[in-house]
Amino acid sequence: MKVIIAALAIAGVVTIAVVAPALPAALGAVFSMSGRYSHKQIKRSLAKLKKDGLISIAYEGKRMVIKLTKNGKQKALKYQLDEMQIKPQKRWDRKFRLVIFDIPKQYKQNSTMFAKKLKDMGFALLQKSVWVCPYPCEDEIDFLKEVYLIRPYVRLATVEKLDIQYDLINKFKLKV
Repeated sequence: MKVIIAALAIAGVVTIAVVAPALPAALGAVFSMSGRYSHKQIKRSLAKLKKDGLISIAYEGKRMVIKLTKNGKQKALKYQLDEMQIKPQKRWDRKFRLVIFDIPKQYKQNSTMFAKKLKDMGFALLQKSVWVCPYPCEDEIDFLKEVYLIRPYVRLATVEKLDIQYDLINKFKLKV
């Protein structure tokens, strides 16, 4: 089901030509990932996703149109958040990324979730509301600012030198 939601999140809408006996094959061609899932699994997952209100399936003539519902889009976003990680560089570029934020109290829950996600992604807390990471993370931070509705309150800086950089080099086990 996760694969189907992810595929729909990327594609937006999937339209399949429906020929009754070939429907499982058509679904398999669209949603199977290198043959990892059988047509029966895909059909069963689509039925469960529809029952759970995560997708809608409509027929337009001889075409089946599968779309994510609002709840399905939220589930896809959660999957993206759950799997988001900062990829370490093979060779460190000798720069640190600082995420600095001052989020109003009315967004406390968003702020808490944002900080927890930074920690989960491997950032280190430098001081209150200042986190550091040695790897490029601009896209990930930009995505998080949108998801948590905190764009105006978050800044990202790339710095080449910090007074505690040797501590950070050791903490992140960086090769210099």
